[in-house]
Amino acid sequence: VAQAAAAGRVATLLIESGRQIGGTLDRASGGIEVASLRNPDVDDLLDDLGELVETMGGEVVVVPADRMPVDTGLAATFRY
Repeated sequence: VAQAAAAGRVATLLIESGRQIGGTLDRASGGIEVASLRNPDVDDLLDDLGELVETMGGEVVVVPADRMPVDTGLAATFRY
């Protein structure tokens, strides 16, 4: 999903409400590195992916955990 977001291919990104995944995102390539949110230099990957999708013209929808279609914290529909 991250690589597709960087390429502008994500039409809609679903993010689970209240869910956080620590890590860093390379906005150019979509490369991610998972890390602990306890580190002050680490951001929430889901938030960063949401910002990237919006920047690329996609839509971000926050979904309650009990209505999320997957248990990974995010899902996407693609433009192509």
